[in-house]
Amino acid sequence: MNRFLGLFARRYIAGEGRKDAISVAMGLNSHGILVSIDNLGEMVKITGEAVAAADEYIKLLEEIKETGIQADISLKLSHMGLDIGEEVCRTNLERVIKWAEEVNNFVWFDMERGKYTQGTLDIFFDLHKRHNNIGIAIQSYLKRSERDVGRLIEEGARVRLVKGAYKEPPEIAFPEKRDVDRNFELLMHDLLLRGNRPAIATHDMRLIEAALKFARENGIGNDRFEFQMLLGIKRTVQKRLAEEGYRMRVYIPYGPEWLPYITRRFKERKENVFFFIRNIFD
Repeated sequence: MNRFLGLFARRYIAGEGRKDAISVAMGLNSHGILVSIDNLGEMVKITGEAVAAADEYIKLLEEIKETGIQADISLKLSHMGLDIGEEVCRTNLERVIKWAEEVNNFVWFDMERGKYTQGTLDIFFDLHKRHNNIGIAIQSYLKRSERDVGRLIEEGARVRLVKGAYKEPPEIAFPEKRDVDRNFELLMHDLLLRGNRPAIATHDMRLIEAALKFARENGIGNDRFEFQMLLGIKRTVQKRLAEEGYRMRVYIPYGPEWLPYITRRFKERKENVFFFIRNIFD
């Protein structure tokens, strides 16, 4: 199993260190593609590990500035210590966010499984009052997301709209793909019309074409939104969108935690396995 996952990792994970991520970012930048770099890790239970994760992001921000690559960063609040305590998480987050401000960079909050949703949003809204260099992912498969997107738009916050990759109960998430897609499209329209430079994060060609059509019909310029995709997925489409003048950003994960990260994603939701297999030849 580990050998099988290793084959996937070479395409979808930049490597174990910052240098690997920077190298991949340079290659994508050469095609006019922006990047968002994520140091893999989640659900840490030891304060020292959360502090070390924040330290790693600060070093990553320094290298982004030094190399001049076009990159921002993405992180998970459980990697910053949310399971240990909100104060630990906030302290680590503010260290990273303030440093990002110093080097003129941007921090995306990844959205995790449902038990973290409210806590992540609460911390985000509080920090957004003092820092405008942060944005947050919202999952269209959650039934609450319409309300959350409305509030984020009112706050002028940047939103990365995703479908969602965790296994959630039907009480909180749409169980059918058609409902997830329908909600994605509704939220996408609202964000394109009223949002602050939203990120449309999908590999679904129907939704990508729907976004392009909606933007054209409503006079929404290319500079008012961006597309985001995962490293190694729809590579041809990524290059085409960049060549056509759209802002295209690729999410680059790296770090020694790649194996447990991928293993958890594959074990908890079989659709994740099929998703990667379907896209391996693009």
